[in-house]
Amino acid sequence: MVAILNNSSAIFEINFMFNTIGIISKPFDPVSKGTADELRIFLKTQGVGVVEGNALIADQADLIIVVGGDGSLLNTARTFVDNNIPILGINLGRLGFLADVSVGHMFDIVSQVLAGKFTKEDRCLLSCQVEQDGRVVHQSAALNDAVINRQDALKMIEFDVYIDDKFVNNQRADGLIITTPTGSTAYALSSGGPIMHPGVNAIGIVSICPHTMSHRPLLVPGGSEVVVRVKDASEGVSVHIDGQESFPILPDQEIRVRQHGSFVHLLHPQDYDYFEIIRSKLHWGSKLS
Repeated sequence: MVAILNNSSAIFEINFMFNTIGIISKPFDPVSKGTADELRIFLKTQGVGVVEGNALIADQADLIIVVGGDGSLLNTARTFVDNNIPILGINLGRLGFLADVSVGHMFDIVSQVLAGKFTKEDRCLLSCQVEQDGRVVHQSAALNDAVINRQDALKMIEFDVYIDDKFVNNQRADGLIITTPTGSTAYALSSGGPIMHPGVNAIGIVSICPHTMSHRPLLVPGGSEVVVRVKDASEGVSVHIDGQESFPILPDQEIRVRQHGSFVHLLHPQDYDYFEIIRSKLHWGSKLS
């Protein structure tokens, strides 16, 4: 799209990289809705089309702007990952790992993005299936992680882990986290897992409070398939996707996890620095002079 800007001395033509933008705000949040309204008005003054609602966004948008936080962006990523639409996150609170544009800089950054000035980053997701006798009974994608645990947090579970059809180990633990590099700074980090740079092609497997201390975090190649078979699934075991949705695990069912076939395309400001965000969020010390 070409926007025509007119002032007293000249007419300027600006070629925008994105013609139609989908806006997603946090449900039932007046602050998020108000900020989204301001953004909508701004985009229209720039001559850019705006759509809302999942069906219209999937069909018409060539950019999605999420106004909320990392949780809103996680949900958006899962919803639209197969539509190949880039996503920009506006964070309403403190700097987020994923939604890294502050409200105070929103208009400036969005203007730069419209002009094609941004950093693009592809993030992998996990495809998580619950299967019974080879039949898929539940399926979802996870940008952060798939977590297998018991609803009653005071009880351990026993499970077998297989990677590419090879038996790895039997564990008794509070649960198991299967994580992407993106999710390595979420639940997996608090459970002792390593931080993985988003560019690493790997899947992380992190036990939650294992009964045997020799069970350590494990990284496997990104093309691996991880299968978990719970030994006592009759007692309230579930798999949780990005901490936002969950599926029960019944006896004779197994959890099969592999990389999803599509990537999420995150847009960041031009000066985006992953390690600066890590330092800020994890309160790492500054460089010594």
